[in-house]
Amino acid sequence: MKRYVIYILMFLLWNDVAAQPSLSLYYMESVPQSSLLNPAHQPRCNMFITVASMSLHTETNIKASKLYSNTNDKWNFITDKDFDYSDLRHRFRRGARLNNQWSVELGNVGWRDRNGYWSVGISERFEASAALPSALFTLLDKGLPDGTRLKFNSLRINAQAYHEFAVGYSLKLTEELTVGARAKYLSGITAVRTDIPRFSVNTGRDQWDIDIDASISASFPIEVKTDADGSISIDSIEMKEMDLREALTFALPGIRNPGAAVDLGMEYSFNKNFKVSAAVTDLGLIFWTGETNTVKAKGSFTYTGPDIDLDEFFDGTNMGELLTDLGDSVKNSLTTSVTHRFFTTGVHPNIYVGGEYTPLHFLSLGLVSRTTFWKSSVSQNFNFSLNVVPYKFFSLTTGMNIDVKGCCTANFGFSLNLGLLQYYLMTNGIPIAYRKYNIDGDKIFAPNNVCDFNISTGLNLIFGAKGFKDKPMINTYSEF
Repeated sequence: MKRYVIYILMFLLWNDVAAQPSLSLYYMESVPQSSLLNPAHQPRCNMFITVASMSLHTETNIKASKLYSNTNDKWNFITDKDFDYSDLRHRFRRGARLNNQWSVELGNVGWRDRNGYWSVGISERFEASAALPSALFTLLDKGLPDGTRLKFNSLRINAQAYHEFAVGYSLKLTEELTVGARAKYLSGITAVRTDIPRFSVNTGRDQWDIDIDASISASFPIEVKTDADGSISIDSIEMKEMDLREALTFALPGIRNPGAAVDLGMEYSFNKNFKVSAAVTDLGLIFWTGETNTVKAKGSFTYTGPDIDLDEFFDGTNMGELLTDLGDSVKNSLTTSVTHRFFTTGVHPNIYVGGEYTPLHFLSLGLVSRTTFWKSSVSQNFNFSLNVVPYKFFSLTTGMNIDVKGCCTANFGFSLNLGLLQYYLMTNGIPIAYRKYNIDGDKIFAPNNVCDFNISTGLNLIFGAKGFKDKPMINTYSEF
């Protein structure tokens, strides 16, 4: 049973997916989606239509190498009985986390006018974040011996899905300065938000002392029934029956869960060889007003039920009896309530700051920093890129991605123009260092230093990629 619990935790920390465009796109101006990272960027074409496009991203503070430990000259995976959790407990005192986003462009059109560049787009987005307290690693490692004090108040599971409608415009104010903005209307689909000010467990020989103050808010078609005294139980939560009209109202865009966000950006060229840029994206909120339920539980109680042997619990021995007894104690001791008021969630803003040096008309060196603000954490990445842009038909980027957690990975991306059709693929987080582990006689090669992965891919129709004779879309009048 213990192994299955660990698998669930690993799933939470490694298998959710997320929606920032790849950092490799930032200086790939031949790909229209580069403007998603900075609305001041103007694609190198007169017009584009997105046929299909998607991005996914996952970021965690657990390196892949931390899933293995060496005890008595023997390598053990995190699910093995002899795995040493001490490093995880000390390293993640503030908790292990995963932050995710996922995005699909349903339609995006952009065109150049006399003064600037317009874009209009529709996207589906999903964002999720999870934080696991270090107490969970202590629980898996030592169990619950007498005198143990565990705090679970840093536990977080937050997720939201929403529609996005965006209108952007980039304006070249002077020969040196270009500014851009993108306004977004957001229409929420579903959301879950947790808030746990207090959650602690103190164990003793004869009793456990438990203190809880927690709430879960959700915008989802469920029904939460209450007793005469206003209390609730898990058994009272059921899926709400919906007819086709109600289901469409829940899933399709509208004003039921309104929100708004904005992207702002600028780009300044000192000369033809060097420019700097900066942007703030996804700065906004969603107001959840439809199918809302906020369940609160608060109280302190002492549990004096049957002795709990964690090994027996994980092996399944008396597990049903233990859970039933503990569940009854929780139900009888906590004050529970449900309300249906609106709540808010933020979309996770990003700050980009970059500089690009172009020694040759077809080659540039770029450095960009991305800072992402999550509800309870901040992630920081630096991207170094070498960008090659042969005239008209092909673009290539490669480089390194470094974050403050010490992870270093490779980046790679390209775009290929076949007539009007453009295909692009951009990735971040490609492992460059592997380590060999000998586990039970099997040799395993696993990434040694990976915390993040990002991929963006799509198809565009590109019109006017050659540009005007006096102002080409690509900064050259000749090919290689």
